[in-house]
Amino acid sequence: MEKQIKVLVVEDEITSTIFLKRLLVKNNYDVKVTYNGSEGLKELELNKYDVVLTDWMMPELDGIELIRRIRENIQPLPYIIMLTALASEGAKNHALNSGADDYLAKPIDVNELLDKIQLGIKKKNNEKDENNVKNFTVKKRDKLPNFVGIGIATSTGGPSTIVDLVNNLNKDTLASYFIVQHGPPWMIETFTKRLKNETKLHVNLAENGMKVQIGNIYICPGDLHMIINSDLTISLQDGPKENFVRPSADPLFRSLAEVFNNRSIAIVLTGLGRDGSAGASVIKNIGGKVIVQNPDTAVAPSMPRSVIEEGVCDHILEVKDIPSKFEVLIKKIL
Repeated sequence: MEKQIKVLVVEDEITSTIFLKRLLVKNNYDVKVTYNGSEGLKELELNKYDVVLTDWMMPELDGIELIRRIRENIQPLPYIIMLTALASEGAKNHALNSGADDYLAKPIDVNELLDKIQLGIKKKNNEKDENNVKNFTVKKRDKLPNFVGIGIATSTGGPSTIVDLVNNLNKDTLASYFIVQHGPPWMIETFTKRLKNETKLHVNLAENGMKVQIGNIYICPGDLHMIINSDLTISLQDGPKENFVRPSADPLFRSLAEVFNNRSIAIVLTGLGRDGSAGASVIKNIGGKVIVQNPDTAVAPSMPRSVIEEGVCDHILEVKDIPSKFEVLIKKIL
């Protein structure tokens, strides 16, 4: 008999708790409700849960602090979905910095919630996506760009980690940067605005047909895959999810391998699941380089760890050391 998934709801609004419990029980989840962050944390200390749904504005202990304490003190970690009303830009940034695995805007869409829970279980269990592109081969090109294409993949804990990374970037480096951060469209838009204030490089929310330029950062919008074309333009595609997510890093990494060949670098940072590992293998096979964040320092270690397990990782580094490493690599590549 298949194990019933255990879900903890942490929400102080009675109407929401009744709705969530009825919905989840109807879909065969084992559900427990607590009414503030302190109660939720105590329950997690006593019992193991697969998924936590938490509001962020609650008495005694808010959702941000609850998530921080879960990550510090609870093992095994549940998949954490933050419920947020997104009433203001400040609220968006508050949610963005929480360290949640995923976000859901209120009022809650029933199908979206159920999809996110199923996705969370698959990522938490580090399942392989059988729909992923397999046996992808890249041909060597006679003429390559005169700069390096750097793809960056991240999920849970990504926003603050990427800020740490870009703070150490040199604007004169002969490279362009392409970021896939898992998350809904509102989250990616908010993150892009934040990143523009954190670096001297030009930050773009990628658009169809946008021309790739040296020294620019391109962030993939929510719910689309980002592809780099041979004419150094960007395409955004709504193709099938890969690794259960869209955007996925694997389509980006494959396109970088095709366009830049050995002048491509894959960087895989904190995140839940396996996204980026297959694409990093393609980059490695064409002669590019693969760098991962040390999993021991990641908010969620499974994405970088999956790359290491694939046997394609060239360097395992602290985030602050990654820019200086690819500076050295770029000098050798070019």
